[in-house]
Amino acid sequence: MVSQSALAQVALISNDLYMGFENQAGGGTSDYIINLGAASSLVGGSSVVNLSSDFSLSDFNAVLGSSSSMFGGVVAGSNGNPPDLYVTQLRSGGAGTPSVPGSTSPASFYKGDILTGYSDLSQLLNLPAAGNGLLDTSKYWESYVEPTFAAGTLYGDTGINPDSTVGTNSILYEDLWYVSNSSSSVKKPFTYVGYFTLNLAGSPSLTFTPTNAPAPPTSPVIVSVGKVGSTITLVSSNAVPTHTYQLQYTASLSPTNWISVGSSVVAGSPMVTNTDTTATDSQRFYRVQAQ
Repeated sequence: MVSQSALAQVALISNDLYMGFENQAGGGTSDYIINLGAASSLVGGSSVVNLSSDFSLSDFNAVLGSSSSMFGGVVAGSNGNPPDLYVTQLRSGGAGTPSVPGSTSPASFYKGDILTGYSDLSQLLNLPAAGNGLLDTSKYWESYVEPTFAAGTLYGDTGINPDSTVGTNSILYEDLWYVSNSSSSVKKPFTYVGYFTLNLAGSPSLTFTPTNAPAPPTSPVIVSVGKVGSTITLVSSNAVPTHTYQLQYTASLSPTNWISVGSSVVAGSPMVTNTDTTATDSQRFYRVQAQ
């Protein structure tokens, strides 16, 4: 195992995507920062990228401490010609379709706005090499990305807060937005390029879904149902690996009231298994929804 000190870099690497977690409530003594590698290796593709090996649940929990939640997001940028900037926003819509953003695009940016944002990110130190993460006791993420709406921070200088709330046993979806601009007198809009999924509801998984990735099937096919006591186990086919599937039930088809039950599951193959441990009704109807 490589030591954290051996992974540390002196400064930000242009256009490497960094995922950071910080806990303003005081849980833990560090920030957790992951270098997800070059943005070019993630965006623009046509398949979901599995980044789970980059994520450490123990490091995440070290920052979470005794809190129920903290903040996390992804940033990147360069001061090249033209300069560019990547930031995440909470994905709350999009219906699981990769090509459709689930968040609102940040405001259009001048070239100077991008350079200011990159300058703020350049204050980040103690950063890991691509594909690695580390605990930063200096809390650079908390100081320069999203501490408060203050000058000298990405949030304060650009108005963009890339971080969203995340805790154990939850699923975080974040849209990734990109802007590039060579003109100081013209504003350029951000472009949506895909979304991250951090699933902590089961075995931890981290994926990036680019806009060109195929949408998951809307109707997974249930191929078997088993019941032991009050536990129902359903196996479905036609799943898309790395996409998330949620079991839902209703006690009646007229009227129908679908209720999510059990933890959502990230498919590792075309077959996915969902479980309901609360099946005590005289009858329940089930479906599995792709997310």
